[in-house]
Amino acid sequence: MANFESYRWRKTTDIAREYPLFELLIGDTSFLDLGFNDDGILEVSFNPTAGGLLLSWDRLQELLNEGKTLAEAE
Repeated sequence: MANFESYRWRKTTDIAREYPLFELLIGDTSFLDLGFNDDGILEVSFNPTAGGLLLSWDRLQELLNEGKTLAEAE
């Protein structure tokens, strides 16, 4: 399993979106983007540059819930 002690969320913007995206960075690698689309549906996009990263289902759920909380606060 990868060491996720050095992860952080970064808010990103896209002028074509109503809601911002949040990017999960693990070290310097972008692992995924998370945010609500214009219809209010939460979307997650895994970044192909994060290939080979392995984490448990529980840890993935924790990270997704953390990102969802950030997105809901916007």
